[in-house]
Amino acid sequence: MATWPESSPTPNYPMDITPHYRTLISDLDSGNEQRRAKQEFPKYDVMVTYSVLTKAEMNTLFAFYQARKGPYEAFYIYDLTDILNSTTTSYTDQYVATGDGSTATFDIPGRSTGTQTLYVNGIEDSSAVFLVGGGASSSDRVTPDSIPAEGDILTVDFTGYLRMRVRFESDTGLTKSLFEYIYYQTGGIKLRGLRPAAI
Repeated sequence: MATWPESSPTPNYPMDITPHYRTLISDLDSGNEQRRAKQEFPKYDVMVTYSVLTKAEMNTLFAFYQARKGPYEAFYIYDLTDILNSTTTSYTDQYVATGDGSTATFDIPGRSTGTQTLYVNGIEDSSAVFLVGGGASSSDRVTPDSIPAEGDILTVDFTGYLRMRVRFESDTGLTKSLFEYIYYQTGGIKLRGLRPAAI
């Protein structure tokens, strides 16, 4: 899966990152609410902005858009705010994968991570081994103490750069001039958050 261009062009920071949860809320006759989570892990919408773009840099972004066929193909983007500032953020309860009974090593949704803790079905795996890089989009990886059974849910806490799965928001094909127009009118490029892969 492709990764959003990080170094050329260089975006502004901070990035606007909006987590989305799906919660079903019902009003009860008592005046209380009943709430049920329809989505256990968040999707992240992202707005990427740039101060000034040269023609060549706009061409780079449009070429990336074309290569994804607009909103058709998902891709990864990291929290560029942290990368540009050489800082890290702490994240908790991030989805890693669902066990299939045979896979032994998994990508985690971050890179340059530290202070990592893996959980299998909510129980800490203190013997898990974390690996630097090697995953999709250069993400770090983890090997649990034992191969997770089919249906086991793996989550992770870590400090580092968050990797998010997104797509372009627009659901219609854009000409190059319209792509540029939308960018200059909105001040940025909107990316729609997607569920983590393999949920």
